Amino acid sequence: MISSAIVEYINANAPMSNIPELLNLHHSNPLGLHPMVIPILLLVLGIAMRVLITGIYRKQSNNQAIKSSTYHWLYAMWWFSVAATYYYCFSGDLPLFEDVDLGRKEICIGWFCQRQVVGIGWSIVGVVLLSYVAYSMFNVLLHVIAHQSDRMGLGEKQWREWNWIIVTMLLGASAAGIADDTAPITGIWIMIAYHVAVFLMVLVKLVVDTVRTRLFWRCLLSAACFLVVFEAITMLAIECIEGYIYLFLPIVALFVSADARYKKKSNTPVDTK
Repeated sequence: MISSAIVEYINANAPMSNIPELLNLHHSNPLGLHPMVIPILLLVLGIAMRVLITGIYRKQSNNQAIKSSTYHWLYAMWWFSVAATYYYCFSGDLPLFEDVDLGRKEICIGWFCQRQVVGIGWSIVGVVLLSYVAYSMFNVLLHVIAHQSDRMGLGEKQWREWNWIIVTMLLGASAAGIADDTAPITGIWIMIAYHVAVFLMVLVKLVVDTVRTRLFWRCLLSAACFLVVFEAITMLAIECIEGYIYLFLPIVALFVSADARYKKKSNTPVDTK
């Protein structure tokens, strides 16, 4: 019953491969923000998070103490960027994009990545900057997962099991974005398929880590955190791919090469002052 309703909806509407278009749960932008405000804010936050991460890497490599306030700032900026991403992507008053396949205008999250909207020069700049924002969020996600795994007593080998889930996420988003350019309905089914696959993989990871650590609630929090951020990064990544579809391989390579470079250091003190 439910599956048939989903099939009818997809076939009738052929929505784009991004989550907001599929769910059609847009809000009316109650804060009244200009469409450029949040993208610029996300870029600033992305740069700030990269500065913090770089500082953490340097101190870890030199076996120096890392103040707890550093992680507090990193977590705060990270969650603020995720909340801003959701607010922006589900806004109902973003610029429109003419969908030739559907013969109607659609709300466009990555309007600044579309050469038909802002011209070829600014669209390339938009793709590069949005890719950097998604890359920063992705890199911080890796570092936060590593940090939480370390606090739960899991080794680097156990943390890197998340890589399989991350690769599935990136390949699925790329395939959905590519298919949406030629066969929108196929793109939707690909998106649904890789979301189900990622959810099942996270569920398995949750069970395995719970057995290892006996810390169910902390493992559940890590899994939920991953899924929430995963959706935010997916929405941004798809817009990069749809802006310039022939750049999807370099973009995916950029994301996959993002590595928290986190090394478990049991002898690295943490200043709690």
